Parts: sequence; C-alpha cells; structure tokens
Amino acid sequence: MKKEHEKHVCQALLDVIVKRKKTVIEKIEYPDEKVRNEKAVDALVKTSSQEIVLEHTRIESYTKQIEDWSQIRRLLKPLVAMLNDKLPTPGYYELAVDVGAIKGAKDTQGIQNALIKWIKKNAPLLKLGSPEVAPNHYLKEKPDGVPFEVSLYRWPSNDGKFFIVENAPNKLKTKSKERIKEALEQKCPKLWRAKRNNRISVLLLELNDISLGSHIWAGQALAEEL
Repeated sequence: MKKEHEKHVCQALLDVIVKRKKTVIEKIEYPDEKVRNEKAVDALVKTSSQEIVLEHTRIESYTKQIEDWSQIRRLLKPLVAMLNDKLPTPGYYELAVDVGAIKGAKDTQGIQNALIKWIKKNAPLLKLGSPEVAPNHYLKEKPDGVPFEVSLYRWPSNDGKFFIVENAPNKLKTKSKERIKEALEQKCPKLWRAKRNNRISVLLLELNDISLGSHIWAGQALAEEL
C-alpha cells in the first residue's frame, strides 16, 4: 500500500514535468525495489529527451510524527467506534493527547477500558464549549489506570460524535523546519550520487498532514535550508 501510494505521487509529478518539457516518458524503473540499500533512488525515468532521477519523502510536521500517530491509532482509535453516538447530546467530544504521551503504553485493553469508564463518567458534566463557559467545557487529568494525561472536550454541532486528536507540540514551526532539514540531509546526497551526466534530479516532498501541517511553513523552511 505504501509503495503504491508513493508511485502514484511520483507519477503525478512526472505528468507535470513531461507537460512542461514537452517530452514523452519511455520507461520508468524503481531502483530501490531491486537494490535494497540507502543509495538507491525511488525512480529512474527515461524520457525522449533525457533521464530523471526522482526521490520521494513524506514531510512530517515534527520528527517521528508518523510513529506517534501509529501508536495513537493502535491504542486510542478503537474508542471512536465504542463511543460514537453513546455520549450525551447536544455536542460532540474530542479526546486529546500530547505528542509522545502514549509512548511505551502496553496494557491496551486495560487502558481502553479505563478511558471509556472515565469518559462516560465525565462527559455529562462538561458544558457545551463557548467563550462564556470556558474552561468548563473540558477536563484534563490522568485517569485511574491510564499512564498518561488526556483532555476531554465538548463542542457544539456533530451531536454524539467522538474524535481522537493530538495536541500540537511546543514550537511547532521550529520542529517543522528541523524535519525539512533532516529530509534534505538524508535525500540530497542520494540524488547527487544518482544524477550523473545529463540527468535531472528531483526531490519530491509530500506534505499531507491536514491537522498540523502548513505548506507555507514548509516552503519557507525549504527555501531557507537550501
């Protein structure tokens, strides 16, 4: 799945390149599928006029964000199905956790049961979020049986729905810039080695974080680091 997604993203970029250069793609190879090492680029494209080496990487809003979200999905995502349309209305609810908070948590079933008990107990006590009732629209604490802090919010609309969210880390803009720098340090040497002769080298940075990501921040950070 991951590799197929990467190929689709690369193909979308290639469509733009060949249109601009008024050329035709004759062949696409994926060297990293044949040569499993850090020096192999993601794609080698032969067009009617020249060759293109292409390297793709996904830009996280902070280092190890994908790892964090993977842990959140494993531990907390099942709560959505368990609590959707099961909590008092009007309004919807968000359970928020801090970046890296659940790292190392192992008792999945125990933590889920403890959170469900805590959420059901406290959801009816929260006011519907508005400037007039703040801060009575949320509760932040470390529930019994849960090894990390969580916050439960109640907001207008989407009656009965339940969502999991991740709090933005401190100095998010700085962390985003650090992630861009890491990507350039990891990927540019690989492209340089593969470029050779008349080849064009392309670094494709994919940003698809709709909650914390900013293409404006990424663009500014990229320009500064280059």
